[in-house]
Amino acid sequence: MKPAWISPLVACALGALFIVGAASALAQTAASEPAASAPQAPKLRLEVANAVNAAQEAGRTGQKDAAQAKLAEAAAVPSLTAFEQAVIERGRGAVALSLGDYGQAIKSLDTVVATNQLTGADQLQLVGLLAKLTYQQKDYPASANWIRRYVQDGGTDDAVRDLLPQALYLANDFKAAAAELEPRVAADEAANRATPEATLRLLASSFAQAKDDAGYVRALERMALAYPKPEYWSELSTRATKQPGFAERLWLDVYRLRLAANVMRSTDEFVEMAQVALQAGYPAEALRVIDRGYALSLLGNGKDVEAHTKLRERADKSAEKDGADLPRSEGSARAAREGDALVNAGFAWVLSGQVPRGLPLMEAGIAKGNLRRPDEARLHLGIALWLAGRRDEAAQAFAEVKGGDGSAALARVWSLFARSPSGRV
Repeated sequence: MKPAWISPLVACALGALFIVGAASALAQTAASEPAASAPQAPKLRLEVANAVNAAQEAGRTGQKDAAQAKLAEAAAVPSLTAFEQAVIERGRGAVALSLGDYGQAIKSLDTVVATNQLTGADQLQLVGLLAKLTYQQKDYPASANWIRRYVQDGGTDDAVRDLLPQALYLANDFKAAAAELEPRVAADEAANRATPEATLRLLASSFAQAKDDAGYVRALERMALAYPKPEYWSELSTRATKQPGFAERLWLDVYRLRLAANVMRSTDEFVEMAQVALQAGYPAEALRVIDRGYALSLLGNGKDVEAHTKLRERADKSAEKDGADLPRSEGSARAAREGDALVNAGFAWVLSGQVPRGLPLMEAGIAKGNLRRPDEARLHLGIALWLAGRRDEAAQAFAEVKGGDGSAALARVWSLFARSPSGRV
């Protein structure tokens, strides 16, 4: 299929370029001789210019035989100069492009560029055109080379420059594609510009194909921050669980993230999260998860209706009892030497919906110290701060999680989520 830029390029860029070039050369021929000190401009004889222009016109109207005859006429002019030969070959390229013979167009224009008879904007325009034509013809290594030359020679057309990472990727030079893209993304970030999602996807795929896992994760995190789709949070949260030594007890925090990011989609996940929350001593949270599952019609129907009903009844009773026990637990926690009890009591209040009451307890517990699992406590503090709408403080709390049990990896994803548009409570 002919790309959208081919037609206007044929009608305007190449056609105008050749006619203007010929007219300029003819004007030079007719003018008086320049002073001896001035550089001699290349000249084009009238018979060559007329034949090339006639060939181009015939090519534009689809008259292949007439175009070729006029090109042959131009080539038959005696004692052709190197410049005249370049103009004839450029005309051949224009005719081939007009007739849809892209292979011949590339060959002819390549020849013209190699002669170095054209300079400045004329030469640069042909280099840019070759970059596009070779890309359109799926000769991606050649296209990448032409684009690099275009940039090196001072080309500024973004339509050409932006093809480079794509050409490198399609040429299977994934490492080079990533090396080309990442500085562009970093420049966008420094200038507070949004990088198109397609660019970030290409960067991520380049890293993935190059087997650069660290680079892939960086790109995935950028996509999650800029375009916070459930699929990105799903992959990031899953990757956190694949960390060596990931602690099973952290699965509830993974579910919490997946629920917050609207990633949970299956009945099994809702049931599993509710059961784990009950086992961990957070029945109010379990009840909220179950109700969410019912609202999404993932629970309360099908062959497991009775099991779902019993689970909800169990969570409801436990939440009622826990609501009565929490004030007593809080009192005991304040008297304890270690801060764990205060953190746990505060987190229970937070998860029961009473964030203003629970958050100060968690902060006091962490300040008291002597924590059995300080990283997990800070992870939960980050979640509580996020629920309180204190996103920057939540990110700071997550950044302080350094555990090698998978908590640091999970906290990093939580931090990204808290700072993303989808993390607004």
